[in-house]
Amino acid sequence: MTVTNSAAPSMDRFNLDSTYFIAFEMAHEALLRGLNSASDLNVTQYRILTKLLQAGKPFSQGKLGTILDLKANVVTQGVNALAEHGFVNREAGSKDGRTRMLSITPEGEKHVSVVNDAIVESLYSHFPTENPTYRTILEAAVSAAAQIEPPLNGTIAKRFPATRSLVSIELVRAETERTLREATGASMNECRIVQRLGESNHPVRIGALAEALHISPVNAARAVERLAQRGWVKRLKSPKDKKAVYAALTEEGIYEGFLISATVNELAANKLWKHLTPDQRSAIEQVGHVVVADLDAQRQAQELAEIDQLQEV
Repeated sequence: MTVTNSAAPSMDRFNLDSTYFIAFEMAHEALLRGLNSASDLNVTQYRILTKLLQAGKPFSQGKLGTILDLKANVVTQGVNALAEHGFVNREAGSKDGRTRMLSITPEGEKHVSVVNDAIVESLYSHFPTENPTYRTILEAAVSAAAQIEPPLNGTIAKRFPATRSLVSIELVRAETERTLREATGASMNECRIVQRLGESNHPVRIGALAEALHISPVNAARAVERLAQRGWVKRLKSPKDKKAVYAALTEEGIYEGFLISATVNELAANKLWKHLTPDQRSAIEQVGHVVVADLDAQRQAQELAEIDQLQEV
């Protein structure tokens, strides 16, 4: 993520490198941890609840499904769960008895407040916010992410930016995974590994890839195996440490890396940046460029010392 000068960057100057996805996954994990610690609801159910809070008045269940881009049966299941918790009311429409009008209850609104506080606490505990600069960046990024999905009611939405950030990140994450799969045939983890190896421009130990990308070692190893089968990656070993296996891109992998980068940046232009001001875009960019890149530099330095003696498996 390179910003060429100190001015607020425009959309076409952002390059979403691997640090963006690391920050994205860190935020996603922290947000989900906050939700899970304070609620029995899943993300879809919580998303429905927060939309009803934003509406501020009874809202058609059918229209809600359209706005959230959810299938009717998914909305029905979510609303059923919310009703069982006492978080929403359902009434027949005044003009059409078949229409179901939904509204949030006081218990539902209180639940959003409790969950939002838990999400904020989880974010602060997950990111290195003891550094004042990092804390400022995180707070600005949360505020910016809350604007990605347009609110139903701007006044109400401003009350819970961390909650709306969770909803936005969940949506963008799912869309990114789907788009990468369609463009490359590879999973999101596989694409992230290709992207990281392309940026490193040298072999990287699989364990270090897992650590840097916030992927479990098992999932990273499986992803590298699939990439090797595709011919995108070759594996190497160290004569000093037989257990250490490294990965490096092949020529085909380098080409696929360019495709992945182009796909990610086109998606970001359409799903992220167009909803945000230049300052908001810069805030999200800095989470990766400043916070994650700074933390990651220490890990990379340790890896470089062992690379010269690698041999192909």
